[in-house]
Amino acid sequence: MNKKPELLAPAGTMDAIIAAINGGADAVYFGGKAFNARRNAENMTEDETRTAVALCHHRGVKVYVTLNILIKNSEFDALIDTLNFLKDLHVDGLIVQDIGLIYLLRHYYPEFKLQTSTQASVYGLEGTLFFQELGFSRVVLPREMPLAEVAEIKRNSAIELKIFCHGALCYAYSGQCLMSSMIGGRSGNRGLCAQPCRKTYKLLDEADRLIHEGYLLSPKDLKILDEMAAIVDSGVDALKIEGRMKTPEYVYGITRAYREQIDEVGGERGEKTIDEQAVMQVFNRDFTKGHLFDEPDLLNPQVGKNRGILIGSVVALPQSKKRQNQGAYQPLGIRLNEDAQLSVGDGLSFGEDGKSGTKVDSIFALDGSRREKACGGESVAIPCRYPVSPGTLLYKNYDRELMDLLQQMGSVPVKLPEPVVDFRVTIKADTAVVIVAMTRSIEVTVVADFMPERPLKKALDESLVREQLARIGGTGFELGSIEIKMEPDLFLSRSQLNSLRKEAVEKLQAKITQAAETKTGAMKTEVLLEKELYGISKSIDQENQKKRISLEFSEMPSPEFLSQLTGLGITEVVIPLIDDGVSEIAAFAKDCGFNVLLKTPKVTDAGCARKLRRLLDLDIEHDGFLIGNYEALQMLKDRVDYLEADQSFNFFNTLAAKALQEWHFDGGVLSPELDGVALKDISEHTELFTVLPVYGRQELMVSRKCLFNCAACPEKTKGKSGLCHQEMAGNLVDERGGSFPVRRDNRGLIHIYNRDVLFLREEILDHVGVDTWRVYHQNESLETLKNIIGYYSRDIYQKHWGLPEGLQTAGTTRGSFKRGVK
Repeated sequence: MNKKPELLAPAGTMDAIIAAINGGADAVYFGGKAFNARRNAENMTEDETRTAVALCHHRGVKVYVTLNILIKNSEFDALIDTLNFLKDLHVDGLIVQDIGLIYLLRHYYPEFKLQTSTQASVYGLEGTLFFQELGFSRVVLPREMPLAEVAEIKRNSAIELKIFCHGALCYAYSGQCLMSSMIGGRSGNRGLCAQPCRKTYKLLDEADRLIHEGYLLSPKDLKILDEMAAIVDSGVDALKIEGRMKTPEYVYGITRAYREQIDEVGGERGEKTIDEQAVMQVFNRDFTKGHLFDEPDLLNPQVGKNRGILIGSVVALPQSKKRQNQGAYQPLGIRLNEDAQLSVGDGLSFGEDGKSGTKVDSIFALDGSRREKACGGESVAIPCRYPVSPGTLLYKNYDRELMDLLQQMGSVPVKLPEPVVDFRVTIKADTAVVIVAMTRSIEVTVVADFMPERPLKKALDESLVREQLARIGGTGFELGSIEIKMEPDLFLSRSQLNSLRKEAVEKLQAKITQAAETKTGAMKTEVLLEKELYGISKSIDQENQKKRISLEFSEMPSPEFLSQLTGLGITEVVIPLIDDGVSEIAAFAKDCGFNVLLKTPKVTDAGCARKLRRLLDLDIEHDGFLIGNYEALQMLKDRVDYLEADQSFNFFNTLAAKALQEWHFDGGVLSPELDGVALKDISEHTELFTVLPVYGRQELMVSRKCLFNCAACPEKTKGKSGLCHQEMAGNLVDERGGSFPVRRDNRGLIHIYNRDVLFLREEILDHVGVDTWRVYHQNESLETLKNIIGYYSRDIYQKHWGLPEGLQTAGTTRGSFKRGVK
């Protein structure tokens, strides 16, 4: 059997740190007040971080700090201060996604061990090997990967692998979701996701007929407790519990449950303290084993929040005078299931959607007597502000007794051992008394402003000196040795000895604090800003300001369609590298006079990687590749072709450009989450060829979780994982009536697009550092496409700002160009 995997617990507060330690975590992960992907969590101050690291290391628990958001150029100053602070704490690793931050850490902070965040979007073996070669210590694999593939990657790599084992799942592939960003400016890549997955939607087909509605993007929660033997056999190195915004009770309960299960699989039998019922009660949106075990039913359209456990149903109560005239509160009848229990202080939700509920403030038997508890099979009444129909299912989403128990068990104090202080005191005639205090290689000396006197009665003896120096209770120190050098026949008062000890201890405490706050070898921010961010100014042809026009197709265009686009000003076409037919289309595009970029898929799982390797062996006419992920980069980085990083790499700052250049890229698509000021700043301070998307429907999500009614698909199109490979399309309608186009491709992947079409106009003329404007074609007609290309290749330069006939601003957006993201 493989070694037991490391159990990694979340922590958003100091209380959660204590809970994780008490729960048996091998490691914890948390973030500071900035630069982490849970910015809405309470997170840790510097003092709390210092204490947390010390506590964890004292108990043998590793600490990984999350710096896993995209970094703005303007934030590197504060980020470097954070790195200098963390450097002196000797944390066990940093969890990162931003490629500019990766560049910074590898060049200036090689002492940090690095791990990929799930936001970094590693999809398979090639991506894993890329980060292995880059010197990372660990890669987290996507939640969409089956366990068999995890084991295969483990067999073929030397880097540590981490997978998620419990908690919330995202609908979309992590790191590639723009839905929250484009709808409200709150970026998931910046730690401020507004959780559009947990909203209600309607799914309509292409004829606007309702397919179904509810929490259509809301996945169940992941739980693989029952599959721990298979998990251990896979050889995976670490299991991650999701939940930095969850309570300490959750952290303790779930960590303890997994600790006990891992130990049992490892042959360490012990009493189970957290059972299945407790795990379900703590938090669940229903559970799934996820893609790890090829479960097809991953979504829960009925509920988007904690459901709790089913305990009974609402029943009609017989009329009783005792229950009349209770004001706003009316009695609600409840029939409990045989194995259920209800207590005062519990929380309830009504119905499968859980949209309404109540706290149990009191319980009454049917005769009107007050109760503290109700047990299985009983019928009771509770006060409720509003009527609930008989027959409504009743869920307990908060169990007061359980949470009190978890709080008690998880909050057992975890204390650092007090540092040992040693004293050395010198008492000589006609000389000021000297005391030296020492601890942890720190030493202070205090010279008294008094000298010993001749005794009037009894001379000073060593026992009295030791007695007074030993009185350090409440100072935070533990007494070590006391060395006394004292001449005979001298006298010091007790108060003099006490004042000496007190001054020495205070001076020692001050020096320890000063040492902790001192940043040793701190990097100078101004050096980085000058050299790395703004050290390069792009050479710009002032005579010819016209941009290259690149047209990217979401699906393979026909030769007839391409032939109609000649002579319009298109420099380059981007065609998907998806099947053997790409050879003929690429050759035809070259004959039409276009440069050709071959676009690799954004998501490359094991099957797609095999297909991509085969296609790359074909003799295809092309001028370069538009690379969608680290898997394709690993396959192509040693080629002499022009390589361009697609927007999925999140090219968000100037240091990101330097990272891309080191990774053999010649160009990069600027992040769609940048505002105009940042776009200008980055594009003018890099030698990298920069591409700006200017028109087209932006992809917001890519997912393996099918939205359509898969039961209606032919059986032969269903894979083991439940993915249907029959292409379908429709519209996802949100609570405000916004309609988002949805497409399922022939790989079974779901693509959700923005409701509005990106349309940047005259404002982009000021961005002289941008080399190419990219237009995305999805389903625009030939006539519309001709108008768009004509605008960007000709009309925009006339500077009268009017739109030509056939183009309008209705239903369009400037995306993040004006507002940016928080």
